[in-house]
Amino acid sequence: MVEVEHAPERVVFCSRCGTHMRTEMFGGKPRRRCPACRFIHFEEPKVAVAAMVLSHEGLLLVKRAVDPEKGKWALPAGYLDLGETPREGVAREVLEETQLTVKVERLVDAFYNPPGGGASVVLVYRASVVGGTLTPSDDASEAAFFQPPHYPELAFSSSKEIAARAARAFKRMSGRL
Repeated sequence: MVEVEHAPERVVFCSRCGTHMRTEMFGGKPRRRCPACRFIHFEEPKVAVAAMVLSHEGLLLVKRAVDPEKGKWALPAGYLDLGETPREGVAREVLEETQLTVKVERLVDAFYNPPGGGASVVLVYRASVVGGTLTPSDDASEAAFFQPPHYPELAFSSSKEIAARAARAFKRMSGRL
């Protein structure tokens, strides 16, 4: 298990009543708690969604135009928006980054990343292109399909794992995509 800060000192004031927060034990862990209204601040994981888009051309990847991992390639991905289902989120992210419309088919895997600035949980969905013209946009400087195993330098462990799975899928399917 990764060490996580459950009572971050950056949480100074209560988001409900504005009182100065203090650290108290709650549920066996130190938490920031308001002495006035008793509100407890919980650190929550960030969730991202990513697409494993395969076609006869290969695996769809985007070159990151922003940090983290700027200049490296990854699956089309991004944070899940509040009120959005994971399937809606992955379709939105592919459209934003590639201008392609996809049909989201199934969950491929869920990945956990240790705390450190990015998404804590990444949900990867299999998707297929149903429309649009491949054009990089949003936070992608390039977008292209790559035939395995001829991938560019990849960012993120989840992209690397999915690229390896795509290579195995291409081998098994022998051009039936």
